[in-house]
Amino acid sequence: MFQVLVVDDEPSAVEYLCDIIRMRCPELSVIATAENGEEGLSKFCEYIPDLVISDVMMPVMDGLDMIKAIKETEEETSVILVSGYQEFEYVRTALQYGVSNYILKPVTPAGFQKAVEPVILVMHQRVYEKRKKLARFMIIGEKGKEKEILRYFKEDAYYVSVLRENGLPRRLTDACEIEQLSEPEGVMFVYGRDEREVLYICPRKAVSQQEFAEFIEVEGGKKKGKNNFVTTVMAKNAVPTGQLGTAVERIYEELNRHLSIGVTQTVYVEEENPENLRECREKLAELGERQLYGEEIMARLERSLERRDRKQIVEELSGLVKKAEEIQCPQLCLEQIIRQFSAKVRRSFHSRPDVLEEEMMFEDAFYEAGTSQELTDSLKSIFIRYWKENKEPVKLDSPEFLDNIKEYMESHFSSDLTVSSMCREFHVSQSYLNLIFRKHGMESFNTYLRNVRVKKAREIMERNPEMFIKDVALMVGYKDQFYFSRIFRAVTGISPSEYPRGRSSAS
Repeated sequence: MFQVLVVDDEPSAVEYLCDIIRMRCPELSVIATAENGEEGLSKFCEYIPDLVISDVMMPVMDGLDMIKAIKETEEETSVILVSGYQEFEYVRTALQYGVSNYILKPVTPAGFQKAVEPVILVMHQRVYEKRKKLARFMIIGEKGKEKEILRYFKEDAYYVSVLRENGLPRRLTDACEIEQLSEPEGVMFVYGRDEREVLYICPRKAVSQQEFAEFIEVEGGKKKGKNNFVTTVMAKNAVPTGQLGTAVERIYEELNRHLSIGVTQTVYVEEENPENLRECREKLAELGERQLYGEEIMARLERSLERRDRKQIVEELSGLVKKAEEIQCPQLCLEQIIRQFSAKVRRSFHSRPDVLEEEMMFEDAFYEAGTSQELTDSLKSIFIRYWKENKEPVKLDSPEFLDNIKEYMESHFSSDLTVSSMCREFHVSQSYLNLIFRKHGMESFNTYLRNVRVKKAREIMERNPEMFIKDVALMVGYKDQFYFSRIFRAVTGISPSEYPRGRSSAS
């Protein structure tokens, strides 16, 4: 519900406008009233309403001067001016100050409602855009946004949880992925740094704590398959709005700290003593690293490297990854160990790979792996390059091979296509699959597949304007209608329900 400030020097006019709002505008709530521009400006600064409805001609400070002062505060607020003065100068000046609409007296309920409706749509979009930005700030732990969070997340408390499919987001090539966004009109706010992640922020009044937990469990089950894993992190209790930023930051810290390749798990975040929190986290990280480094497998890796035994190096590498899954070693810890060992292998075999290309392959390996075996396969393909004279398979230099992959995707887009299934089909590792796309100046496999599916969805809707969105989603390979809608909006800028139907795809 949007908060409204009504400003007019006639008490009867204020009461009349408040009555119209109460009877005709269920999305608006009058938070304060004022009798002149000076009082209105003071009330604005006190309440920061979403909408100001004001008369133009008032004593002490008129409406135009008040609006000018409000705009100088840099707060994003919509304004509707009401006046019996029809001179063009008032309208032109009001528009220069960024007024959203202008109503001439006498005001009728129908006329007021007609003027307010487009402004409400603009306010919904503003809240949607602001929440997207605030979600990013909360995820990265940027401070100083508490005031904005309280303004744009208006409920008293929220349930918060994040679901992550497979590995952590790429750090170098994340521009190839796409953020997952909720529909603007949704009750629950949904955000994700890429397609494999969903952050849920749900008002406490919408569902009970048990219902939210059950919902998250079902959503996690939808994502979990035979060849992937899902990490769920959830605030154990509803979070007061004033603490929402801290809670989201904390949830992402725990996601980074616990996510382990191949391990499906749920982590509950409770309030802890801040003085002991850092110490507990450091001990957890040290434990995972010590368990791996303390294993005989690390010693065997070192010995195989001394002998330059290539087969044994690969076998011990596989054992290291399996052990990491067994003890649920965090991905970040395993990455550090793998990179340290790879540096030793490079030095031993006097290998000088392209640094950026190698790092992107490591990113792909951890990002794409749905199981420890898939991670092992991708890491093997990286390590083998250290001692092979021909660093790349001949296939990578062949545009025909890429054309075969694209043709297969075009004809199988409606099936359960994944990086894993494509790797099995074309006998390449996950890291090499993305490398193939990059070698030919294209986006990642996931981005290409997503764009193919959205393109096909648009063609289907243009040919079949009456088809249900859920059926369109299924036809292009998305089992979840709401996930499909979020991806479609992220790619096209509009939701499937807003997409023009019944036109030719050539238009």
